[in-house]
Amino acid sequence: MAYRFACVLLTVALCAAPVLSFSAGAPNGACGDMIPQHHTDPQKSAAPYQIILSKKQINAGEGVTITVQGNSAKDTIKGLLCQTRVGETPVGAFDVPPNNNYVQKLDCGNSKASAITHKKIATAPNAITFNWIAPKGLSEQAQVYCTIALNGGVFWVKHTSDFLKVN
Repeated sequence: MAYRFACVLLTVALCAAPVLSFSAGAPNGACGDMIPQHHTDPQKSAAPYQIILSKKQINAGEGVTITVQGNSAKDTIKGLLCQTRVGETPVGAFDVPPNNNYVQKLDCGNSKASAITHKKIATAPNAITFNWIAPKGLSEQAQVYCTIALNGGVFWVKHTSDFLKVN
């Protein structure tokens, strides 16, 4: 009887682990390819989300407000990983107040606050807003890349914003 109980307990633990592993944010290891380790393939269809920039052009050292928003009320956000990149190189830093209910800063490699990821989200919102600050000296066009999860099994990788011109 004890053996049977141990087998059932082990099976439940192994099945639950992939679902619960990253409910409080993406791991640092997802920074490069932005693919969550959800043990399922990403969606191939167009993402039902928009990445909205408050400005189309900023100066180096200035910030922009970014909103990730579902196209309809059912397009909620259970998981999120975003970086601002020039080509494939992450640039700048995110500014997220500690009392934000949905996202937190993530240090990718040696770059402090170079990404944001979700916190543990009980009730998934339809939109999440945060700020990004361009580094001093940057004079390029950048894009915001986001991996957005509707749930643990349905997600889109590297969905992009319009270009942001940084002078």
